[in-house]
Amino acid sequence: MPRRERRRRRPGSNRGRILLIFAAIALFVLITSLRAIASFYTDYLWFKSIGQTGVWRGVLGTKLVLAGVFIGVFFVLMWVSLFIADRLAPKFRPTGPEEELIERYHDLISGHVGLVRIGVAALFAVIAGAPASSQWNEWLLFRNRVSFGATDPQFHKDIGFYVFQLPFLTFLVGWLFAAFVIVFIVTAVAHYLNGGIRVQTPFQRVTPQVKAHLSVLLAVLALVKLGGYYLQQFQLTTSTRGTVDGATYTDVHVQLPAIQLLMLISLAAATLFILNIFRRGWVLPVLGVGLWAFVAIIAGSILPAIIQKFRVEPSESSKERPYIERNIAATQEAIGLAKMSTVPFASDNKLTAADVTGTNGNQATLDNIRLWDPASNILGKTFQQLQNLRPFYNIGDVDVDRYTINGKKTQVMISARELNTSGVPQSSWEATHLAFTHGYGVVAAPSNDQTPTGDPAFIVKDIPVANSDNIKVDESAIYFGENLSGYVVVNTKREEIDFQKPDGSNSLRNYAGQDGIDIGSIVNKAAFALRFGDFNPLVSGNLTGGSKILINRDIRSRVQAIAPFLSFDRDPYPVVVGGRIEWVVDGYTSTDRYPYAQRAITDGGSGDNGLGGQFNYARNAVKAVVDAYDGTITLYVKDATDPIIQAYQKAFPSLFTTTPAPAELEAHFRYPEELFRVQTNMWARYHETNPDTFYNQSNGWIVAPDPGQQVKVAAAAPTDSANSNANANVPPSPQGRIPPYYLLMQLPGDAEQSFVLLRSFVPVQGNNQQLTAFMVASSDPATYGQLRTFVMPSNNLPPSPGQVASKMSSDPTVSSLQTQLGIIGGGSDLLFGNLITVPIQQSLLFVRPVYVQATNNPIPQLRKVVVEFNGQVAVDDTLPLALKKLDPFKDLPASGAGGTPSTTTPGSTPTTPDLSTPAQLLADANRLFDEANAALAKSPPDFATYQSKTQEGRAKIQQAADLLNGASSSTTTTAPSSTSTSSTTTTTTAVGTA
Repeated sequence: MPRRERRRRRPGSNRGRILLIFAAIALFVLITSLRAIASFYTDYLWFKSIGQTGVWRGVLGTKLVLAGVFIGVFFVLMWVSLFIADRLAPKFRPTGPEEELIERYHDLISGHVGLVRIGVAALFAVIAGAPASSQWNEWLLFRNRVSFGATDPQFHKDIGFYVFQLPFLTFLVGWLFAAFVIVFIVTAVAHYLNGGIRVQTPFQRVTPQVKAHLSVLLAVLALVKLGGYYLQQFQLTTSTRGTVDGATYTDVHVQLPAIQLLMLISLAAATLFILNIFRRGWVLPVLGVGLWAFVAIIAGSILPAIIQKFRVEPSESSKERPYIERNIAATQEAIGLAKMSTVPFASDNKLTAADVTGTNGNQATLDNIRLWDPASNILGKTFQQLQNLRPFYNIGDVDVDRYTINGKKTQVMISARELNTSGVPQSSWEATHLAFTHGYGVVAAPSNDQTPTGDPAFIVKDIPVANSDNIKVDESAIYFGENLSGYVVVNTKREEIDFQKPDGSNSLRNYAGQDGIDIGSIVNKAAFALRFGDFNPLVSGNLTGGSKILINRDIRSRVQAIAPFLSFDRDPYPVVVGGRIEWVVDGYTSTDRYPYAQRAITDGGSGDNGLGGQFNYARNAVKAVVDAYDGTITLYVKDATDPIIQAYQKAFPSLFTTTPAPAELEAHFRYPEELFRVQTNMWARYHETNPDTFYNQSNGWIVAPDPGQQVKVAAAAPTDSANSNANANVPPSPQGRIPPYYLLMQLPGDAEQSFVLLRSFVPVQGNNQQLTAFMVASSDPATYGQLRTFVMPSNNLPPSPGQVASKMSSDPTVSSLQTQLGIIGGGSDLLFGNLITVPIQQSLLFVRPVYVQATNNPIPQLRKVVVEFNGQVAVDDTLPLALKKLDPFKDLPASGAGGTPSTTTPGSTPTTPDLSTPAQLLADANRLFDEANAALAKSPPDFATYQSKTQEGRAKIQQAADLLNGASSSTTTTAPSSTSTSSTTTTTTAVGTA
């Protein structure tokens, strides 16, 4: 039977299948990449909506150019080397055991050698070249470099070389070395496949042509390594080998000569590789590489370690002396401490009544002593409990600022009432993305005032907002804030809920701000639906042609997106300017390449430091201002002398605002706490310029320990026993280092008040924890950034904050506070606030507020104020009353600012004290609690009325308890002055529960 002939396929059928396979792969890649494409497209739309496509194009273009250039360079290197390898292939391959496998390879690629060469070169080019896009920031700085105007003391190069050029050059040389290693390996494999290299053969293993090719590649590798060694010597300026950072004794006298010797050996090795072309064998190259490795190990690693251990460390102070001097000077300059003013502080405590009550301004300092601790577990919790008002609002952070109140500059605690999407009554997409779109207003209270119930005396509060004449908010909607994720859509058929009125109805509005991306087209709807993985924007019937979507609503993420090359502070703060709420975020430039500068110490409670990772140079170069309503971003250059920000200005000229900030806005700029933390941590050691004293740390400081907040006592402390201190409150162990805090005060030697950051120091060695100095940074526009250190006399050191806290806690009156305030067995906790150090003339006053927090109603309330001066401790309901118990302050008025409980709201008239009987007071309290419960039972609940009635009820119970306990219930009311509407209430408070 004849054999059936196999049916031959048409040539086009295979081609069709291949095309189908490629089409299927392309479709799969497209589908899996749709979300990434949508994110890319919507990012462009966002940059376009804020008018900053130049940044988007600049960063993206730089990444693409770098990737393209490095891919192209590598492709050319690889292709040329493979092309040469193919041209040098022997016409007749010698036979051997491996020939069968190679023969199969050649059969496979027969007729497609050129395509294989291109494919291999392209594959490795993408792998090696694409990651170069990550160097976009280094390239931008390299390309737009400027001069620092100063040189390093070792190589005498401009600092700009180390900051702007060295990082990219180091990457470039490292990349070239890795590229030629890959090219050499792949080329050697190609020669093997072509027959130019044979491993198992009795004949010549490497042909002369292949030997020449590989020798040239090795010579190029040696020359590239020479370039790496050349750059490596400059990297010694940030060495961490010695007692301080920078090129120290061993680096300069051993490591540097070793590197220079390795440069010569690299050049010699390159020469030997070239000479090897004309000699038989590989003896010369092997000798060269062996010598190279020997010197690299001995001179580059072992010898420096030996010299450091046995020659430097036994006499380290003398050997390292000149390098310590370099380190001190460089560190002070790099961390912004070079212009520090050192001021002697007598600490003589010779404060007189005239110094306090005279016209020299110290009364204003006392009036602005901060009694409210902005910590999240104290004032943050109080603000949140009293002024959140609705579950879909959130007060997450309280900031310290200053405003003019009744004609006087006053320290104010302020916070924004932001949107809390998780608290929206309905969880529907329409409610969370169309109806509840924004927060509402700010909450503000003087830092030194309180109500009779121990709550903040709000000057801006409630919904609808109750403005004061001093802080007036015209546009209360907050579309952009802290910790806002996701998106909202505005200008839809569904009107937005602006706020809920007291009667439970909603006040509605439509967004009219500039920010937002048009989402009327089907393409944009689909793009955002893909970006957020949410189908609703694509199908919702509430969207119109004029609808806009708001994204990047988190303040810090928003500014980071527009300026990804800067680091931004972790604590944006709101300010009210021209009736609008603006967010201010401090932007930093930093580098770890400043020669001889010490790596910054960022611990001490800084947590997620906005300055970024490791660095030894930092500047608060930018103030980013974001409008809370329409998201407008303005980047003001605050430090135009910073070379790094100058380079970024060259790279992105339209991004930064060259005009100064408006005076009203600049008046609210604060010196950043995070930078001040770093500077105080560094100044603790780098205040000493004598290298011997610096090395020995005989005059070293450290930031003072934090006394903490919690107070724990096993039993009530007696108040009338000589041994009362035995049961006194024991101060808690330090919780890290005392944080910096903002104060509005008149510093010694100044003619007027200034808004400053302050942080204290104690000795670094021994048990002597007395105060050695305190450092302040000015936030006033005229002196912004001015740093001063007030140094105590070495023979008369005052007590540190920790010692004062211990003395306060052991005072019999303070020890008995838990009994006085009903804490023991009463289901409440006692909290200490910040211990504030207040310099007045050449004396130090210490002030510490005391808060009570009920377990079942965790609202910290200010109950007492403890003060210490010259060893005297006093405590009372208010700061003025406590101060009047101390000698220099006895003539102070017992009313006015400084913590006197306010019985009025802004704009109201003073009220007379309630002189009712205990029964009447308790009856009134019951009535008020009934009204509070009725407000809570409404739908929706009226939280504002509930909290107000509850506070009034507690006040009634406290007054009744005072009368029943026989405490002084007399109320002294002073006639209000023309500038004050507060009356002074003197009472001993106790905790009451509803």
